[in-house]
Amino acid sequence: MRDARRSLKRAVLLNLLAPVLLLAVAIGAGGYLTITSVVESSHDRLLDGSLMAIAERLAVESGEVVVDMPQVALGMLETKTQDNVYYLVASDSGPVTGYPDLPLGKMAAAEPGQPTHWDGTYRGNAVRLAAVARRVYGVERPVIVAVAETRLARNQLRNEMLRNLGVAEAALILAIAVLAWVSVERGLMPLADLSRQIDTRAVSDWRDLRPLDLSGVPQEAMAPATAINAMFERLRSATALLRRFTADASHQMRTPLAIVRMHVDLLRRESSDPELRSSVLAELDQGAERLERLITQLLTLARADESAVAAAGGTPCDLGEVIEYVIAERIAGIPPDTQISCLIRHRPLPLISDTVLLSELLGNLLDNAVKYSGAGGQVVLCAERDGHLALVTIEDSGPGIPEAEREQVFRRFYRAPDRPDVPGSGLGLSIVKVIADLLHISIVLDRSPDLGGLRVTLRMTLSPLLYHEAAGAAARG
Repeated sequence: MRDARRSLKRAVLLNLLAPVLLLAVAIGAGGYLTITSVVESSHDRLLDGSLMAIAERLAVESGEVVVDMPQVALGMLETKTQDNVYYLVASDSGPVTGYPDLPLGKMAAAEPGQPTHWDGTYRGNAVRLAAVARRVYGVERPVIVAVAETRLARNQLRNEMLRNLGVAEAALILAIAVLAWVSVERGLMPLADLSRQIDTRAVSDWRDLRPLDLSGVPQEAMAPATAINAMFERLRSATALLRRFTADASHQMRTPLAIVRMHVDLLRRESSDPELRSSVLAELDQGAERLERLITQLLTLARADESAVAAAGGTPCDLGEVIEYVIAERIAGIPPDTQISCLIRHRPLPLISDTVLLSELLGNLLDNAVKYSGAGGQVVLCAERDGHLALVTIEDSGPGIPEAEREQVFRRFYRAPDRPDVPGSGLGLSIVKVIADLLHISIVLDRSPDLGGLRVTLRMTLSPLLYHEAAGAAARG
């Protein structure tokens, strides 16, 4: 089955040659008219010359018109094609000399002294006639002098000139077609080079996602070439994300899975001891809970990375409502001796953001604050408006983070060395950092002046349009 797709090279050539062919037809039509006019006018001049040579020899003798026919008058009409030449001199009394039946039908409308030309037929041949009415002294009415010749020489000259024009046009069109083909080939060469780059990647190593070399790509092809490079960049980011997720999952899930398998094996061997069985089951439950938490964090991290690759847009939301939702979702799991305070100083706090990722960010920060504040700890969450920004602070009464380690805690799987007793995978703050960067949220870690632990400060841009709409609705209410 033939490939029905259009060829760019063929389309460019057709678009180039179609106007050339139309121009050639126009030149051919103009050339035909010009050649016909030149041939007719040049031969008509010869007819006029023969006509005037005869008219100059008119005279009156004894009251009769006579003519001394010069040899040059008819000799100038001789051609290689052996055209037949006819002439007639006629006065008011009748033919003086020549061919008396030569048709003079057009002479009735001719002006005296001005040669008149027309086409006719004489003795079965197409002829060109020229005639003039010449006044001769001694004769009352003008004397008619007419000369006719067959059209063989005219037609032969015209056909030869038209044939030469046709050959020249054909040669010119062929030359233009060849030059156009070469030019199109050279013009499309950068696209062929680009295609070879892509084909080479497909054959040699499909995992090579480096950007294509666009140095030789013309401006007209830059948009699709840039789109291909953008696709390669997204594929490279997605591939790196998949590799990193696989490495993170295999690295972090190995330990809890090993613990679970060890306790299962212990439970099989020592199943008769009720106390041991209860202890092992408790540790199994803790291991499963830790594994579930780890998987949740890994999936959250992967989703945040994927959103960073996709660069998804946000939706309108109110920061205060998101904070209340995050606290309500976690309140049942917070230890009863941990005090949680939430203060939303201003409402509304409208944002354009991804509410799912924003909830994950705030939830991870809240989980960290609760976990590190310890038994009887205190956590304070505050949200307020600061000009065109929304300001969120989360403070806890835990040990805090030393200033030297505040940049390192955003690395994946980094654990503070001074708190090895606190369970965790080291993913919480790395998730926070990825989401904060994605949502264009500024995050700063410092010491809480009131509680003595860690204070996390978030700054995010408010939506002025949504703010004014909400304020107007509140005022009307």
